[in-house]
Amino acid sequence: MPQVKSILAVCRHAPYGHTIAREGLEAILACAAMDQVPEVLFINDGVFQLLEQSPDAIGEKNLRRNLQALPMFGVETLHICRRSLEDRGINLENIEIPGAEIELLENPGAFIARFDQVLSF
Repeated sequence: MPQVKSILAVCRHAPYGHTIAREGLEAILACAAMDQVPEVLFINDGVFQLLEQSPDAIGEKNLRRNLQALPMFGVETLHICRRSLEDRGINLENIEIPGAEIELLENPGAFIARFDQVLSF
């Protein structure tokens, strides 16, 4: 029987202005739907994906629904780089994803090194 490899999805881009953030969340959901539940790390501008969003004014679809679906697909812990939050002036109190546990990381590099495969979005 083949050994299951650990997968990490790194979300590092802001939610709007290009499609990579949406594609990343969709890839995570697709992996989870195929019983390959990845761990997820939000880092750099990717932490903006975790905030309440009102993209109607710029004609974009809201990514919030994809984000809120993660716990329903087994992605129950969202790992967040503490320094990325601090550098962007985001308070942890402003982040709430129903059903998800938030884990702040002090050393994302060591965390990333634990995984067999890393997907970067």
